[in-house]
Amino acid sequence: MADTQLKSGTHNASIRTLRVEHRTILALFEVYLAISPDSRQATMDQILNLLEEHFLKEEALLAGRKRQPGNQADELVEQVLLDHNEVRAMIKELRDSETDDDQALDEFFEDMMQTVRMHFLAEERDLFPRLPRPDD
Repeated sequence: MADTQLKSGTHNASIRTLRVEHRTILALFEVYLAISPDSRQATMDQILNLLEEHFLKEEALLAGRKRQPGNQADELVEQVLLDHNEVRAMIKELRDSETDDDQALDEFFEDMMQTVRMHFLAEERDLFPRLPRPDD
C-alpha cells in the first residue's frame, strides 16, 4: 500500500513539476517580448535550454507508462512526441541560424512560442488528466 501511495505521489509531483515548468517557460516568453530586440539572445537561449530539459522530463514520465490498445491517452502521447520533435526542429533551426536579419529570427521564434503555447495547453487540458497513475 505504501509503495502504491509513493508511486501515485511521485506521479502527481511529476505532473505538478511539468505544469510549473510550463508556467516558467511561458513567463520567459513574455520577458522575451518585453525586452529590447538587442537584449533578447540570452533569454532566447535560456528558453531553448529549458524547453529541451522539459521535453526530456516529459518523455521520461511518458516512457514509463503501460500502453493499452485504443487508449485515448496513448494517442495523445503520440501527438505530444510529434510536437516535441517539431519544436526540437525549430530549436535546431534557431540555433543553426546564421542570419543577420533579427526581425526574421524574432518572427520565427515567436512562431515557435505560439506552437509551444498550444502544445502546453493541449498537454494540460487533454493529456495530463488522462494519464493513469502508476498503480492504475
